[in-house]
Amino acid sequence: SYSRNRTYDTYVGKGYVIAGMDEGLLGVCTGEKRRIIIPPHLGYGEEGRGKIPGSAVLVFDIHVVDFHNPSDSVSITVNYKPSNCTVLSKKGDYLKYHYNASLLDGTLLDSTHSLGKTYNIVLGSGQVVVGMDMGLQDMCVGERRTVVIPPHLGYGEDGVEGEVPGSAVLVFDIELLELVSGLPEGYMFVWNGEVSPNLFEEIDQNHDGEVLLKEFSEYIQAQVDSGKGKLAPGFDFEKIVQNMFTNQDRDGNGKVTAEEFKLKDQEAKEEHDEL
Repeated sequence: SYSRNRTYDTYVGKGYVIAGMDEGLLGVCTGEKRRIIIPPHLGYGEEGRGKIPGSAVLVFDIHVVDFHNPSDSVSITVNYKPSNCTVLSKKGDYLKYHYNASLLDGTLLDSTHSLGKTYNIVLGSGQVVVGMDMGLQDMCVGERRTVVIPPHLGYGEDGVEGEVPGSAVLVFDIELLELVSGLPEGYMFVWNGEVSPNLFEEIDQNHDGEVLLKEFSEYIQAQVDSGKGKLAPGFDFEKIVQNMFTNQDRDGNGKVTAEEFKLKDQEAKEEHDEL
């Protein structure tokens, strides 16, 4: 395998390799080197195969780079936790963190420190591999932890060409630097106070009974700037507003009328009443 410049990858105990190798790979640890001597009846028998002569005793010198099990979950080790650790990360929060990513044998894959900037994501939004979404849960600002991610929760058997080997177990050393609380699930904008009873009239700046995207966008921006409203952190403003406007523009004609306009809690109440 050294001459092919790639590891030999297999599952143990499933008959994918000869019986002697299945047995010889049991009980190894990551980084271990061992010699496995396999008699013919646990190898290729009296007939042999290809270049392997009949009744051959086989000698394998192996080096275990890493291993995982499909039932493995993410492993989290907390290395440091601040004394004040009451606000914990949850789905929808906007996180800024530093990380070093490596393989189990210590080979460095990537580091935000070398880039001189943090990695920023909205937790639980699919912006990182599933294992990282899991590893960043319930973390407070200033906390440092090591997250070990098995391949099926990372980059799988294919890996990322030129960056991450196939079937790689990933090790992330993480430090959370900033946390901006997200909104309740399903919301992209919330009010920080009471909602105006004349909300549609306020948005309809020219009072023509119709709200265009430009009017809607300017109004939402003004609410955010004044602190009266809050957008989901970590997302593009224009995309959020476009999505909110499209939800209100129920007939898709590019205009929102008073009859179309409904707040999310009003929609939920109507759905409940219908049921």
